[in-house]
Amino acid sequence: MRRALGAATLACVLALSMRARAAEPATPPAQPAPVDIQTTVTPKSVTIGTPFRYVLRIAADKDVELVVPQLAGQIGNFEITDFGVAPPREEKGRTILERWYTLVTYTPGDAIVQGPTIQFRTAGSDLQNIAAPDALVAVQSLLDRPGPTPADVRDIKNPVAVPKDYRPLLWIGGALVAVAALIIVLYRVLNRGRRGAPAPPPRPAHEVALEALAKLHAARLLEGGRHEEFYVRLSSIVRTYLEMRFHLRAPEMTTEEFLQAAQRDPQLAPPQRSALGTFLSEADLVKFARYVPAAEDGERAYRAGRQFVASTAPSEVSRAMA
Repeated sequence: MRRALGAATLACVLALSMRARAAEPATPPAQPAPVDIQTTVTPKSVTIGTPFRYVLRIAADKDVELVVPQLAGQIGNFEITDFGVAPPREEKGRTILERWYTLVTYTPGDAIVQGPTIQFRTAGSDLQNIAAPDALVAVQSLLDRPGPTPADVRDIKNPVAVPKDYRPLLWIGGALVAVAALIIVLYRVLNRGRRGAPAPPPRPAHEVALEALAKLHAARLLEGGRHEEFYVRLSSIVRTYLEMRFHLRAPEMTTEEFLQAAQRDPQLAPPQRSALGTFLSEADLVKFARYVPAAEDGERAYRAGRQFVASTAPSEVSRAMA
């Protein structure tokens, strides 16, 4: 009787419980966060001073705006020796961003790489902060690594003298000798022709002047009415001859300056100085005073210039032209 009563009571309790649960409203499934951050270290255990990789992975909805800080220099006790950014990609309808950093530390023990703070904003909302999870890395000291026992430690050996190696000096000396020999050979080859064929002596001043006068006369400038050009060239030939023959800077002097210098030069005889003065004065009239000479005047000036060159040439040449 008691068992039957207990079973009936249990059945009533279960029925009431099921009715109460059915009356409760259904809880909606949790919505995923708009931004999900993961951090990893590879490898998870390193020795002191050994670089390892720290990866920051951010998964965000497509309509989420992210503000990711640029880490540089250090993250806590970890030095950043290198970093990079992977191209964005889509995965299950979300945008995936990955940044990796090469870290190194010189402090042994279990160390935590503190995750950076990321900012994000959905449409129509303000910026929100979300902290990346920290990552744990075990840094082992080199002193903790198994090594030789004290019995294996041996005393240092006596110093050994390092033998001297003279081969670099021999190579340098040989190279210098080869370069010197090459320079000598090139110098002889380049100067062989110069020594074998000496430069011809300069032509005598009177030959150069007489040749120039002959070309001027053959140009027949006077017949073409080009009197000024004729007298300019004629006086230039005589002045250049004086410079070559008597070393007077005649082309750079005015007529007055040159005549004063010629008066002091003992190489010119008085008749030659007088003829030169007359010749240059007539040429200046045509060049500067716009005087138009007659054809016979130009011919006389040409003969006067040629006679002046012949009379001041070396004596054997003057006798041959007389």
